[in-house]
Amino acid sequence: MARLQILELPEGSGDERPPYLIVVDQVPRDEPAFEALRRDLADNDIAARIGAQGVLVFEDAIDIPANETPLGPDGYPLFLRDAREPDGLRLAHERAGITRDMDRLAKWKNELLDALGMDRTRDWDDIRNAAAGLRNQRDAQGAAIERVRQLHKPVFHRGQEICWECSAYDFVGKTTDNAPIAYDQCATILALTGSTGHEPKESTTT
Repeated sequence: MARLQILELPEGSGDERPPYLIVVDQVPRDEPAFEALRRDLADNDIAARIGAQGVLVFEDAIDIPANETPLGPDGYPLFLRDAREPDGLRLAHERAGITRDMDRLAKWKNELLDALGMDRTRDWDDIRNAAAGLRNQRDAQGAAIERVRQLHKPVFHRGQEICWECSAYDFVGKTTDNAPIAYDQCATILALTGSTGHEPKESTTT
């Protein structure tokens, strides 16, 4: 499984915080998985979004000495002592935050792919295109349903609310060419609402 590490770089005079590189090692060796990882890191410019100087990707395991946890004479990790200082605490929080955000981003991506029924080798562009396609499909279906509703709209005829289309209502002559169909029994509207028009009524006990 790919592993994410942070490699801090020497801080320059104009840097507001220490610059760093993202190091990803043990990347998948199979072509589809590697391509998906490459697209996510390069095409979507993840490094720039989170403020990294760049991304290094390796197939082998790369151990960064700076990321090891050295122990002091008392047996406790030295970074706990460093964290007592304001700068050490800030750096510890930033490093933990970057790793946490990257893990959360990967989790969200996999959840989106699962929800869309797509395999996990797809990248963020595929997710965006799929979501746009679903939205266009939803809008088109909504517009079609609204046109049907306007065609099968209710109209009052002799004290009864009937379906304009099913009853072939003549607005000028106030007549119907077909037998009047009650609006709540219009088969088209019932199909749109998922109702049968024959649901049993709730019974009350006295």
